[in-house]
Amino acid sequence: MPDMHIKGHILQLIERNETMWDYEVADEVMRAYELSGDYWYGTVRLTLTDLFSAGLLDEVETTVDPAKSGGRKQVLFRFGLNDFGRERMRQTGLSVVNR
Repeated sequence: MPDMHIKGHILQLIERNETMWDYEVADEVMRAYELSGDYWYGTVRLTLTDLFSAGLLDEVETTVDPAKSGGRKQVLFRFGLNDFGRERMRQTGLSVVNR
């Protein structure tokens, strides 16, 4: 289990991978923190929305793919860390990638 709060872990995941789909982030966070179920899946997606609303992430792409959203018809989002997000990560010591 990571020694990092979930928001920080999410930012580090996206920083390392350049861009990630919300379901990829949710799967990775749930695996890393040993969580399961719809509640935690929704919590991770809500956290991504929070990070996007705070201006740290950009929405790179959207799609609807029930095969990747547990059979539900919901909009899936691909997020990328923007320059402001990278700068805030550097300022707070969260950055794991030198840019």
